[in-house]
Amino acid sequence: MPAKVVVDYSEKYGDEGFIDGLWGTVADQLDETSYDDRLDADDDLEKGCIKFPQNKLYGRESNLGLLRGLYSDIIQERKSKGSSASASSRIVFVGGYSGVGKSAVVADLVRQLKEDYNHGGKVVVCAWGKYSKLQSAAAPFSAISDALEQLVVVLTKDEYIDILKNLRKKLCDDDVRMAMTGTFPSVAPLFGPAESDPATKIATSMSQIREAFKEFMCCVCTCLQLPLIWSLDDLQWSDEASLELLKDVLSNKEPNNMLFIGAYRSNEINENHSFHQLMNEVEKVRGKDAARDNMPVSRMDLFGLCLDDIGEFLSDTLGKDSPSEVATLTEVIFKKTLGNIFFVKQALEELVRKNAVFYDTIMFSWEYNVSTVQLDNYIYDDVIDVIKSKITGLPTEVRMLVVIMSFIPNNANMSLMKTLLEGEGVRTTKVEKLISVAINNGIILHLSEVDRYAFAHDKIREASYDIIPKGKQRDELLVRISNVLIDLANADKANTEWALFVAADHLNSVVPELVPRMELARLNFRVAKINLAKGATLGANVNLNDCLTCLNHSGEKWKDYDFTLNLFNELIASEFTVGKFELAYVHLQDVLENANSLDDKFTAYSYKIKTFAEGENRDYNKGVVVGLQICKMYGTTLPNSPKRTDLIKASVKLETELRNRPLTVLSKLPRTEVSTVFGLLKDVQHYAVLEGNNDLAALITKKAIRLSLQKNFLSKDMVPILASHVNVLVKGLAKDISKAKLAYAYANAAEKTSEVFREDKGLYYQVQMELHGGIYPLLRPHRESMEPTIDAHRSLLNAGKIDFGIGSGIGYAHMWLCAGLPLNSPLLKPKLLLYEEAAIRLQRPTFQISFSSVRQLVLNLQKSPANPTELKGDAFDEESVLGTLEGNSLRTSRRDTSTLRLFLALIFLDKGCMVEMLGMLSNFAKPDVLTSRTYLRFLVIGLAGFEMGRENKDRSLIKLATKCLAYFKTLAKIGSLSATPIYYFIKAVSSPSRSSYDKAISLCREARLIHFEAMACERCGLFLEGKKHIDAANEYITTAFWLYSDWGATSKKSSMVQKYSFLKGSSRGSHTAQS
Repeated sequence: MPAKVVVDYSEKYGDEGFIDGLWGTVADQLDETSYDDRLDADDDLEKGCIKFPQNKLYGRESNLGLLRGLYSDIIQERKSKGSSASASSRIVFVGGYSGVGKSAVVADLVRQLKEDYNHGGKVVVCAWGKYSKLQSAAAPFSAISDALEQLVVVLTKDEYIDILKNLRKKLCDDDVRMAMTGTFPSVAPLFGPAESDPATKIATSMSQIREAFKEFMCCVCTCLQLPLIWSLDDLQWSDEASLELLKDVLSNKEPNNMLFIGAYRSNEINENHSFHQLMNEVEKVRGKDAARDNMPVSRMDLFGLCLDDIGEFLSDTLGKDSPSEVATLTEVIFKKTLGNIFFVKQALEELVRKNAVFYDTIMFSWEYNVSTVQLDNYIYDDVIDVIKSKITGLPTEVRMLVVIMSFIPNNANMSLMKTLLEGEGVRTTKVEKLISVAINNGIILHLSEVDRYAFAHDKIREASYDIIPKGKQRDELLVRISNVLIDLANADKANTEWALFVAADHLNSVVPELVPRMELARLNFRVAKINLAKGATLGANVNLNDCLTCLNHSGEKWKDYDFTLNLFNELIASEFTVGKFELAYVHLQDVLENANSLDDKFTAYSYKIKTFAEGENRDYNKGVVVGLQICKMYGTTLPNSPKRTDLIKASVKLETELRNRPLTVLSKLPRTEVSTVFGLLKDVQHYAVLEGNNDLAALITKKAIRLSLQKNFLSKDMVPILASHVNVLVKGLAKDISKAKLAYAYANAAEKTSEVFREDKGLYYQVQMELHGGIYPLLRPHRESMEPTIDAHRSLLNAGKIDFGIGSGIGYAHMWLCAGLPLNSPLLKPKLLLYEEAAIRLQRPTFQISFSSVRQLVLNLQKSPANPTELKGDAFDEESVLGTLEGNSLRTSRRDTSTLRLFLALIFLDKGCMVEMLGMLSNFAKPDVLTSRTYLRFLVIGLAGFEMGRENKDRSLIKLATKCLAYFKTLAKIGSLSATPIYYFIKAVSSPSRSSYDKAISLCREARLIHFEAMACERCGLFLEGKKHIDAANEYITTAFWLYSDWGATSKKSSMVQKYSFLKGSSRGSHTAQS
């Protein structure tokens, strides 16, 4: 332990240049004539202390008015929607120089709102947090954690027990609980008792934290009667994890009932700063829907106060009747400070300390009697020097207190300060008094709600931090502080993780001789693991590299074998994750050269495959080749280009190994957490599929199944191997639809094995999404896959599988259209908006188009647009949106919008649009990964192709339609419940007769496909009308009319009334509603 250092500040900041008297100087009474017999004379010494006006903000009326107006808007919007409804959130970004008064504006806003609203059981809640300039020493989400701690303190008060009970009812999701309490331990009291404690816990990802935090904030804001004020200060210093979380939450329509105020130093960021980019992105995303959803984003810039405001402030502070009495003083201070209110206060205190401004006990008033030039000379040009001068005037132990506090980025409680100061030889009994002196001198503040202490301003922290210059004294002090913090964290691991971050940062900064390198290496590794658990990948990467530096200097690299191997495995993954592929390769080579066994080299080999396949040059074939070489080392040999005989042999060997058992027998095997060769096979199969080498992918699947049966255990990696093989089979159905049953068998195996590892929700729900989006709807009714698909949404987002998570929404929307569920259902629009908003905030623009275009289709069917077959309206404008795209994004988006327009054209019998859209879709009569989307596209191409091909004698259209008909025919032959009604519907259109239509109508009714039944009835009616069977025709058309009514297609009903005059005044009669 280094020797203790007694810090002497007098040499650098002595009393030279100071007029006698300090801190509210009181002029001496020189003779008896100055005797005072006033009744209130006893408090003159207190009167002689500078007291700044409280509860009065100068020159900020318009800024406060804007913020109060936004808060009031939320309240009024909620009232207009009903007490149980939600009001949109408001976001304000407040910029300005340090000391200009950003925090004071927020504090005064809260004070005023509490005076206005805190009655009748209502409460104005402000969750406030502040980032530190010492952010490298702070844990991820530091300011957000502080804000949540304040929130907990308020909501757990006895008077708000009803709010807490309601909140606990809403916060019932175990995933949300685990992610929130693991990342923000202070919020645990807001959750009720856990329903269950999972036997196996999956590491928390940033995606899971994002989704859990959003859900948590939504629940909190919903439970509060008044809008939550969430204020974060000094966002220019926010960490990357905080920025990622904030971008996600603020870009989203939810949480509602919230006013977010984000303050930042405008002179410390530029357009390339990460927070500047966050503001732009939030404005862009929320601006798209601002008109529809009232989601405004405001920017407020604060500047220095004007001369008159400063004059009023000084007049009030010094107890004068008019600003004119302090005009000279105002002029000098304004010139030095440019109206920065914090600097103004420091300058005034400096003049008091130097006795240039003093309290006259004869006149009982503040006075100054020196010239303008003298006043100017008494004030430092740099506010930091002013504050250092102020700190120097404090007692030695108080100075020590503020210096130590400056090395702690967090707010400190009394217990921590006692422990730290005890290490510097200060008696613990004196600490409370020292803190009181610092508070009275305006150095620190007591945050009463959380019972902590913080610097009154960051400039005071900055000045305190610089009191001890860099060198031996500071290093030794930092070591002592760090040792105390490490002991604290070891004693209370749940609530003091932040202490490890501070200790690691300080110890990394001192000279190596003061800290054993291996101890520091282990500390850095420990902090890196905490960062990873909180989703802070960049922070973890820094910690791991610091760890490696310490390990290299210790001389223990590979001597301490287990620690070195664990470090390299984490570092390889970290470098790869942050895109440092070359460094990842360097580290994995180190492991391959020094590790003792193939098992120990597994992670290195796995990432060796990844660096070739996904590195800067991205070469899937190279990844496959290298992967096969590595698999051979682990005892599994496979050819890169399998021959047909290889596949046949593999199938025979698999059948032999199965011994007439179904593939689902894999789920009965004992599970193992060991990856080894199965992990390698999974990676190689993945890159083989991406490269288009489906034969190798199939061979790997069969080999992996045989290995699993031979070894008599089930690896988790077997699940994605099976699921990937299902996808390959589904894609191959375009050439050979008869393999659907084989794909179904593998799908069952994939689902059953995923259930074995169900605690890994990301894996389980990815499989669910792939199966219910792909193979299952080929044979089952679409509606049976809807609930599993939508259930997968949140868990996939939690696991970071964003494309799968949002893709589940695309599948759900098309399943809804294929299943013929009611268009006016209260579930449809909210679900589409939920997915669309996720696509927006997670920056998936082509996915967003899928949802907004389906919403526009529904609007076209419900309202009466001028042209119902154009996708142009409140939800979507096809031409303007698609005009911004290019390449594959344009191609696939045009495919999907053309499908929807062709669907509308078939419903509204728009022949011109049918021909146009068939031209757009002529190259898309092939399946894609989403079966429901394929079904809808093939259905509309088949129907329109036969109708227009026959009418226009266009053989190419008939050929195109025949291809779609054949797809459904094969599925119908193997018993597909979803394909059979569609097959007979298209077949009836291809060769119309009353009997063929009746069969199609009957099958659609049995399958509850109300919309297709309606379309078939109308077409049968038109067919009979052409045959002059008018009564029968009218009956079919009337049936269609009421079926469209039951579906919710109001616009179609209106067009039918105009087209068929006999429908006017039509009653339902025998046309009963379909359930």
